[in-house]
Amino acid sequence: MLLQGDELSVQLFIGAAALTALSVAMTQAGWTHRWFVRGMFALATLLTAASVGWPYFQSRIPLISDALQVAASSRAGWLLVGIVPAFVGGMLLSDSLRRRRETSKAPNKWFCVFLSMQILARRDLIDRYKFVSKQVGDTARECIALEERLSKLVTAGLMLSEIERSEMSQEYAMLSAEKDRIGKKNVEWIETQENCQEALRMNIHSQLMDGELVAKGFLAPHTPGTQERIIPKEEWRFLSLDDNGDQALGPNFEYIALLIGRPGH
Repeated sequence: MLLQGDELSVQLFIGAAALTALSVAMTQAGWTHRWFVRGMFALATLLTAASVGWPYFQSRIPLISDALQVAASSRAGWLLVGIVPAFVGGMLLSDSLRRRRETSKAPNKWFCVFLSMQILARRDLIDRYKFVSKQVGDTARECIALEERLSKLVTAGLMLSEIERSEMSQEYAMLSAEKDRIGKKNVEWIETQENCQEALRMNIHSQLMDGELVAKGFLAPHTPGTQERIIPKEEWRFLSLDDNGDQALGPNFEYIALLIGRPGH
């Protein structure tokens, strides 16, 4: 017959074993191995019931009672049933802290690829792109204005005399030459704008590779219900940015509905 102190030790030992089984079940996040997890939860429930009802069972199973008494009085036994919950607890705490750090570093604002190029790229590249874009707009407006003037001259020429029409022809030729000159300049500015846009795209890509920026998106082909994911910076060695479709394109995989942000901002 066990003494009262021994009885309590055995109860605590069985309870610790129940906690160990429960801890093992908790490590199977997402119930990847369903039958194993269910079995561990069932074992934890059984051991908990045995711990609570031990005063009733101890006199009816003397062999098990003696074995448990020996195990409960052994430091090795307590170490065995205690090390697993401690390990799991530390693992869960570490995971919680990691998730908290990731949450604190997650961007507060996300942008599509085009806007990220206008906001998150290097400042001197953004300024250059804006300047060139203004030149593209200015030369385009000048071309339109000259085209309107030329059109008015043609219309007015129908009502003029031969002498007036000759003078108008000189003005028409001068305006046409000016329009061609500005048109060529506009084409040059458009090419420069495309180069500036490519520089912005490359800078964003470089920041993604270095981890200065982060991106998230859905793997394609997308399955409804699939969660978007943060793209590891290592994958940007294979991916290229598509600002027209908000995509990250790889050799045999791609992300769609791409959003980009700066960690902590």
